Amino acid sequence: MNPGRARRVPSRAFRLQRDEPVGKGIARMAHGRIIHALEELGGATDSTPEEAVHEARKDVKKLRALLRLVRSSTSAKVRTRENEALRDVGRSLSGKRDADVMLATLAGLEDLPPDVAARLRAQLEEHRSAMPIAPTDAAALELTRIRERVRTWTPPGDDFVVLRAGLERGYWRGQRALRAARRDPGAENLHEWRKRVKDHWYNLTVLRDVWPPVMDSLAKAAHALSERLGEDHDLEVLLDFVRARATDADGADRLAVLARVIESRRELLRSEAFALGQRLYVERPRALADRVESLWVIWRRSGPA
Repeated sequence: MNPGRARRVPSRAFRLQRDEPVGKGIARMAHGRIIHALEELGGATDSTPEEAVHEARKDVKKLRALLRLVRSSTSAKVRTRENEALRDVGRSLSGKRDADVMLATLAGLEDLPPDVAARLRAQLEEHRSAMPIAPTDAAALELTRIRERVRTWTPPGDDFVVLRAGLERGYWRGQRALRAARRDPGAENLHEWRKRVKDHWYNLTVLRDVWPPVMDSLAKAAHALSERLGEDHDLEVLLDFVRARATDADGADRLAVLARVIESRRELLRSEAFALGQRLYVERPRALADRVESLWVIWRRSGPA
């Protein structure tokens, strides 16, 4: 190595680059997310402990989305092992973060009577203070182990076929979840739809440079949809929390008031979500994959990035 030349640090950008083989790009993105999560959990950033946990959980979700995107190039055994490991890491990093989300959700309910909001806030803060900060050492150790195994689930190929099945299937699963949510817009179906929407959003982000104006627009729509479904889920979690603790008449009264306010907000969120979903999921999965593949071919042939 030339001592006068600085060693190039691989980009952590969560998107494929034009001049890199697909498999190498997937590995680079996976390593980048794991390293970032380890830095957050290890206190190497400016994040608070709560923010660090939140950032690490986002990295874990992106890793699971990458694994689904390259599913056609990995064995079922490897997919199951890595998905379960990442799922367990994500679950281990909950705790105070979930309590923080409930407090933020409560603060956003402007129509809630001040006295009811104050009592519920006190209840949530007491709950939060009693919860330990999520232990991060075990999560960091497991992420380190996963990092060592990345090569076993990243594809060796350098063609769109590596990504096509995952992109197409992810879109199809989003359509199926949308139909289920339309039939029964309960919390479980909406939450499942949100997970599939996030997968599609991450896939679009990975492919962003294929044609930025188009992919950015689609990703923005998927993100907006995910935000509405996420808020709906957060409202349901808050309602469940209060419902489980409404053990007296006062608690029942507060629950009734909260339920009315939440239901009004959720009706609006669901209306917006279904309108966004109808536009986002208008194509046939194969047609979407064909269109992205055409853009991919042009992009890869157009020269260095």
